[in-house]
Amino acid sequence: MSESFVEPHDVPIAELKEQVRQAERLRQPLAPVPASVLAVYRYLVGGDFEGETGEDPGQEQDVFDVVVTDGLHKIKCLLSPKLNHLVHRNELCAGCHVTLHDLTLRYNEGDVQGDSFIIIKDVKFRLGTFSSDDPDAIPDWSNALPPETGYHPLTGRWGHYLPLWNNEDPYGDQWELQEDEENQNNDPYADFDRIELKKLASKYKNISRPYPVVVGRVLARGRAHHYGKAGRDKEKWTYQGYLELGDSSGTASMVLWGSTVPALYNKLEVGAVVKVENYTVRQGFALRSRPALHNTQLPCLNIELNINSRKPAAVVTVVPGDQVDPEWDLPDVKYKFVRSAELATTEDQAIVDVLGLSTFVGRWERLRRPTCPQFWQSRWVHVTDQTSAVPMVLQLFATSQPRIHDNITAGHIVVATHMRVMQSTVGREKKKFVYLTTTRESQVYTTGFHGYHGYRTEQALHDLADWLQSGQARQCALKAVIGGCYGYPPLPPTLEEYKAGQGEEKDVKVTPLHHLPAELSSLHYCEGKRLVVQGTIAMVTYIPHPQEATDREQHDIRQRENNRGQLQNDQEQKQNNQEQLQNERERLQNDRTVQNGAQTVSTSTSTRPVPSTSHDLSSSDEDIFSPISERLRSRSQERSPVTTGGPVTRARSKDMDYKWQPVSLLKRAGRKDMRKAVRVFEEPETEDAGPKRKVKKKRGRPARGRTDTTARPSGQQESAGGTTEREIDIDIKLEPLRENADQAMTVNVIQLPPALPRLTTGRLHPLTTPRVWHPRHSDLAREALRLQPSELRPARQDNLKVEDMPLPNDESYYIITLLGLNNDVAVDMLFFPVRNSDHRAAYSHDHDGSFLAMLENGGVAKDVEDLGLPLHEELLDVRLVCVLDCFSHGGENVELVLNRAYRVR
Repeated sequence: MSESFVEPHDVPIAELKEQVRQAERLRQPLAPVPASVLAVYRYLVGGDFEGETGEDPGQEQDVFDVVVTDGLHKIKCLLSPKLNHLVHRNELCAGCHVTLHDLTLRYNEGDVQGDSFIIIKDVKFRLGTFSSDDPDAIPDWSNALPPETGYHPLTGRWGHYLPLWNNEDPYGDQWELQEDEENQNNDPYADFDRIELKKLASKYKNISRPYPVVVGRVLARGRAHHYGKAGRDKEKWTYQGYLELGDSSGTASMVLWGSTVPALYNKLEVGAVVKVENYTVRQGFALRSRPALHNTQLPCLNIELNINSRKPAAVVTVVPGDQVDPEWDLPDVKYKFVRSAELATTEDQAIVDVLGLSTFVGRWERLRRPTCPQFWQSRWVHVTDQTSAVPMVLQLFATSQPRIHDNITAGHIVVATHMRVMQSTVGREKKKFVYLTTTRESQVYTTGFHGYHGYRTEQALHDLADWLQSGQARQCALKAVIGGCYGYPPLPPTLEEYKAGQGEEKDVKVTPLHHLPAELSSLHYCEGKRLVVQGTIAMVTYIPHPQEATDREQHDIRQRENNRGQLQNDQEQKQNNQEQLQNERERLQNDRTVQNGAQTVSTSTSTRPVPSTSHDLSSSDEDIFSPISERLRSRSQERSPVTTGGPVTRARSKDMDYKWQPVSLLKRAGRKDMRKAVRVFEEPETEDAGPKRKVKKKRGRPARGRTDTTARPSGQQESAGGTTEREIDIDIKLEPLRENADQAMTVNVIQLPPALPRLTTGRLHPLTTPRVWHPRHSDLAREALRLQPSELRPARQDNLKVEDMPLPNDESYYIITLLGLNNDVAVDMLFFPVRNSDHRAAYSHDHDGSFLAMLENGGVAKDVEDLGLPLHEELLDVRLVCVLDCFSHGGENVELVLNRAYRVR
């Protein structure tokens, strides 16, 4: 019987190992076991991984240990390398509910002391997420072996885990346990043989060992470097840490090796005073670049002080600030802060320091390295100061400071040191764009982590603090945003300029549209990738900002209220006229009665005729009222222009049951070729006037931790002919925005074939669009901007979600359907036009205001604020080369954003 028909069996985690052992001994299949994931740990494949586990790692270089729980106990298991893709795509993550299939118990028979562990060879997902107020309080099962507890891998000889999404950040309690330990046997004022760095550099080959003590200040610290390779696990700790140490005679490098990196790295912050003993000295590594220190009066010495854990075991002591001897004459850390107004005139590649108020904090993006299967991790941040309204653009890579980076959000002071100035020119006009990127020695600090660093005495920080008390700074903070699609510097407005920017030897690599699904399915969690495709536009859907949609809805409500008021007045008028007619009939009847009672016969020809009652009523009704449907139709005809554009459809409003008719696209003043659809409604005359279109919500498995779903905008579920298209769903699990999808407007350029494969990307993740920051959302913003944690964190006490953070006032967007040149596949792309007030606005867009010009420039013209739909004729048979920014939110949740669309002339 297939495993899909086997009922899950609630096996207590405390008995799981014994149950697996018994099932294997009796050669009976074990029923699937429901559980929840508490943690996912990553490390490299060991040298004898296949011998230890019986699993062939293939091309995989990573191994994952998974901690599962039933809520009462937890156990660590090994995930089969064949399931690594579930972690790479963030489908198997902390907090998800799973059902464990095909469990095996494995012993390392080649090791006398080898322990047993469970291997998970198959896993199925269940709906919902697991949460706990204190996940760390869940105990290990009673007979847990040492490798099944703590931060020690189940296989190989490694002594540590790696961070889940990069190699630069420290991870595990080994980095934290020794952070506050102090050597009680060291007295900084005790007599010791001290030597200056300059003297050591000139005589170290002739000095007997151990070398004299070196006392210096940490002037710079590089990010931790992991040099481990898969299959090479002879060393437990494959880390290296570079620091620049200085005293009154000069500066030299100090290199931490192996287990000394987790023991000392977090202690040795920039500005710390250290006493170094039992070290070794060698000549400096020629190919290693030295940090650009601003202590220009100090000579740079060509030696390295090596700190090892054995042979010999070095001793490094951090000297508290109140115990630093003034006679040591140690140099201070020098800074070179550049203000926003000065950045444009700073030379290219200069190393500077910056600080300011963060007004934009982007989401993390992982970039695949070209030479190895690892990733860089970076984000974009804007900081503003009192010297200019133009923010400084920072590209922050991981700097081995995960706690600080996890707490960076908008509305906070951000300090970044040792940043490199990058200048880029775009377009024929050679417009210069300046941004700053991190170097190996960069350090980043934010509110709550400034501590007692040397920059606290800098005038730049005091000036910024004074400005933060002003109303202008408060306004900047309240306009701050987080998340959303962002790229810098912007792309040029023409295809020729884009090709020129690729370099002389590089050509634009165009991905065939039918290869796009394979490219998207290969993306890892939060991986960003830029692709170029080409085709013609088949459909454009405009999704207005929720406030804009609300304004239109309120206008419709007011219009309906006015219609109801007019109808009520007409009814009252009709009632008054009917009363007058009734009074007239009664008067005539009374006159007849009087005449008959008097028995008078009149032969006069002037007798007033009595009209027919039915005829009078119908005539009066026709004078007072016209049928409602005819009046509405006449009013619609008065407002409706002559139809000249393509068909425009609109989803049915929640409050009205009208049929939307095709209307033209009107040209508005100041818009030139930009068009805006005018929506005119008409009440059906009869019930069988035509089948009513129903917009059905498409339900799929919700994303991890999210359960809300929403229907796609009208015009996306069915083809123009009414036949459901065969769609290839790329991101069916994405969280929809809280906006009125009923306000979507669509123009069909060409009719798509009914059976055409189509990549749909109509729904939005909450961070696809930026969110307005507010102080009450600081904790929520921090959590939203973090990558998926390796371990389950305590549940939030509030029920706030990212969707509760408002959108910027001008965040409207388009869904553009691109048809391949061979008419064999179509794809939906999101397009977010940049406006002049947008935080993404890098320069004013000078173009004619047409829709195609907006696609080429990436934003609206500088004198245009409103958006709308293009003309049908404007897009017909126009071949476009489209630059797509692809981003994976995990699983099948892939985001396709159109950056530029160039006309092929």
